[in-house]
Amino acid sequence: MTSLTFYGGVKEIGGNKILVEDEDKDTNVFLDFGMSFGQAGEYFTEFLQPRKCNGIKDFLEFGLLPNLKGVYRKDYVKHTGRKPEENKIDALFISHAHADHSSYIHFLNREIPLYGGSATKAILKTLEETSRTGFTELLTMLETFKCYKNQKGKMSRVTKRKKEYLYKREFNEMDKEKETEAGSFKVKRIPVNHSLPGASAYIIETDEGNIVYTGDLRFHGRKGEITEKFVEIAEKHDPIALITEGTRIKKEESKPEKEVCEEVKKEIEKTNGLAIVNFPVRDTERMTSFLEAAEETDRKLIVNTKQFRLLEHLEETEADAPKPDEVLIHLPNKSWGTITKDYPERIKKQDYQGWEKEYLDRENTVTSEDIKKNQEEYVYRCDFFQLKNLIDIKPKKGSRYIRSVTEPFDEEMEIQLEKAENWLKHFNLYPYKQVHCSGHANQKQIEKMIEKINPEKVYPIHTEHPGKFRRFKGKTKLVRKGKKYRI
Repeated sequence: MTSLTFYGGVKEIGGNKILVEDEDKDTNVFLDFGMSFGQAGEYFTEFLQPRKCNGIKDFLEFGLLPNLKGVYRKDYVKHTGRKPEENKIDALFISHAHADHSSYIHFLNREIPLYGGSATKAILKTLEETSRTGFTELLTMLETFKCYKNQKGKMSRVTKRKKEYLYKREFNEMDKEKETEAGSFKVKRIPVNHSLPGASAYIIETDEGNIVYTGDLRFHGRKGEITEKFVEIAEKHDPIALITEGTRIKKEESKPEKEVCEEVKKEIEKTNGLAIVNFPVRDTERMTSFLEAAEETDRKLIVNTKQFRLLEHLEETEADAPKPDEVLIHLPNKSWGTITKDYPERIKKQDYQGWEKEYLDRENTVTSEDIKKNQEEYVYRCDFFQLKNLIDIKPKKGSRYIRSVTEPFDEEMEIQLEKAENWLKHFNLYPYKQVHCSGHANQKQIEKMIEKINPEKVYPIHTEHPGKFRRFKGKTKLVRKGKKYRI
């Protein structure tokens, strides 16, 4: 008997954690294992975070992680005071590397094999490499709360220098449409278009029939045709269950990605100084739009070191992303601010993280001083956390700010935007231009997709409005968090 249990994504956008079980053959796989921003935001903020010293305890306390046996990493389980647990999960299939689908991989038992596309692996690698937060062990795992005897015979804490305690997670790169076995299930990964590279849907063959999981998708991106192809493939598999996202089930229209590019180009053409822009950090389709707009207006696109690192990792994957040599890298003033001052190269490198140091010797790097001197030559990507660099750049009169990220959907985002607007007003960049399109399918597109795939049952998740799916009478199954549904 096959069943579905939804531990996230229920009446919320994101937080997907879907357990698919074959109870007769003892097979258990997860579809995604992400963070619920809404639920986490009820208890935590940027400055009030769960404690790493408690392992999984803080997350279990508020239901951010489901209280399941045989799922979590053994070091955290032991430190929480629970009895040892053997792994019960055969695989985790990752639809894409957005945090609301993948960030809680950190807590999973390292024996659980991960599956996904090559671009997803590249993004997870970049996140782990460039992040400085406490819960970002995604492809590796350092055994925590562990001590060893040092050379002096005293006890020391394990650090990453002790390679024998640092483990690699098993990540299996799945070719598109190629079948993979996970216990009694046969699984295919089908690429779809979304607002970051490597997004995938999955088709799971079970004894009861086929299950289709959309992940997050859209039809109006630069590669919308791959989502259309997914629908055709899903239809041929005659599914008994379709688990579909419904982020924009109340919206009837979507602006195409190519229209974003055209609007951005027009705005840059009207800019007499520095074109300052903001777009999602890992959205390489949006980056391509800004790159094309920059090139057509005889400017160079500048990205930060994390985005450049991502482009390097994506270069050898299936992702259709800008090449590293097509953009410039911004090296901002950090720590002592030595980059533009008369210090030895060795001292300058100490201002930057280990993975950043090599960029100091690249020909395609620019400093804030370089941007300041030649503002008409650049399109400078600047998000909320980079606004402080404007103090050093001093945007000249005629500069313009183009914002290409989603509008705020919670109080914390509204506060952040208000602060950003104060910065923009200070530097005479307000009002700004908002140019954006969504990474999710709209109502008409979702309805057309469901009608074409024609599943026996529809399970709407990743939506605040699951009731909107009731129009598919006799098919829609509105789910509860933690309840098991037999198919």
